[in-house]
Amino acid sequence: MSQQSPLSPGSNAFPEHVFTILGEALQVQEKRIGGAIMVAAGTVNDGPRTLMTAGASRLPTDDGSHVELAVEVAPDQDGAAVIAMQHVCNDIFTNRRTPPVESPWRNPEPFLTGTQINSIVATGSRWGAEFDEVREPDGSLVGHVRTLRLLTDAEAQFVTEHGWAALVEHAGSLDALLDVERESTVAG
Repeated sequence: MSQQSPLSPGSNAFPEHVFTILGEALQVQEKRIGGAIMVAAGTVNDGPRTLMTAGASRLPTDDGSHVELAVEVAPDQDGAAVIAMQHVCNDIFTNRRTPPVESPWRNPEPFLTGTQINSIVATGSRWGAEFDEVREPDGSLVGHVRTLRLLTDAEAQFVTEHGWAALVEHAGSLDALLDVERESTVAG
């Protein structure tokens, strides 16, 4: 993605949604993705550390769909979340598509040095429609927030074969998949 990505006009519902979801304790990262997409961090409903984009929904797509991205990570792993969002924003920008839900994107090599993490899958959030759907004040749906999950190759293969819900069940909980320094929850 170039330093200054061309952005299409967007709905104010997207940044308002991000800031509402993360609440008063949100922290805005100094560095922007592609020079234009802001990253905000905070917690949702006393959950894990969550980072969200504000501006990805303005990247033009061929089908006209609009998404912001979220990533949940273990404490002190914000950098991993930003790297994942950069990869997906670059894909949106380059290929003019939003990430397909529950279809893992697998990289041949780990994209986080010193980890087994080489895959990303977009899913719904643990919070449901209130988090996942972005609506105008009149209630009309304008887009979605897609939560990016950082996976090992074996976990990504498991999702491909059995689905996201089956991986969460196999891992024991959603929180078991947060730490990017973990051993794979699936034998590979």
